[in-house]
Amino acid sequence: MAVTDLLRTVRSGGPQARVAATSLLETAQTGSLRPHEVTEVKQLLANPELQDVFKDGLGASLRDALGGGAAPVRDVKALLPNPKSLDPKSLGQRFGADLLLMKQQLVDDRLPKAENADRLMEFFAAYAERFVELAHPGAHVPDAPVTPMRPEDQAKNLKQFEKALTDGGFKELVDRTTGQDGLALGRTLLDSKSTDELKAKKKDFALDGPTVRDPQNPNAATSIAVSAAHERLIKEKKEEEEARARRKGRQGKLGSNMLWNALHLMREGAETAEEKEALNKLVLTAGLLLVFVAVMLTVFLLTI
Repeated sequence: MAVTDLLRTVRSGGPQARVAATSLLETAQTGSLRPHEVTEVKQLLANPELQDVFKDGLGASLRDALGGGAAPVRDVKALLPNPKSLDPKSLGQRFGADLLLMKQQLVDDRLPKAENADRLMEFFAAYAERFVELAHPGAHVPDAPVTPMRPEDQAKNLKQFEKALTDGGFKELVDRTTGQDGLALGRTLLDSKSTDELKAKKKDFALDGPTVRDPQNPNAATSIAVSAAHERLIKEKKEEEEARARRKGRQGKLGSNMLWNALHLMREGAETAEEKEALNKLVLTAGLLLVFVAVMLTVFLLTI
């Protein structure tokens, strides 16, 4: 298909747009795009209505190809082994080893953090799906007979998965809806009773991450997302501090009404009628004194 036709197909959207965009990537990687075609492709990449066409790293790969940059972002499925070939006794361990090997290709700094998080979870879900398939073989109709995984092998695999998820940084992923981290979400998938249940759970995830680390201090991770509960605590603490400052009067600064406040507090603390009467006289005297000082100050200022 000619480049002009590919551009037109991408621009129109629809199910064939992504296929055409992939063909554009292949053409761009060979350096066969003309200058005006490169300009049109860049316009398509910038179109917010076409973001779904260029998801999963396709857009980043196309930008790099246009600029003669790095290797394209690989699809997650291309990084996965054949799940049927995995040893049922060491699924979790194999996942940890493969994750360590493929981490740099799964998490690409050219992609948004949310997309990197989705890629990590998609990679894990393939192993988790195989685990659920073997742990609950009666929950589906497989293409070939499945030998049920023994309970002791299930327990062993779950421990392996737990370690691999922790070592692989899944705690740095956060579900924006529930606030759960990636480790908790991974456990949720492994607890599924069927592969259909697992896929339905994963579909509801709204991930963000992984954590961005300070290159000067790689051990100090900055938060990738503040949960709603954390935000609420911060807001409540701020409101409490503001209320405390207001009670002190003018945010803690000395004001002309502080004497009146003190005298009224003293009056409220009086217990007998005689004490209240004495304090009333004190309040009145203080008031007259303040008026006298104000008048004298005014006269003094007028005579200057």
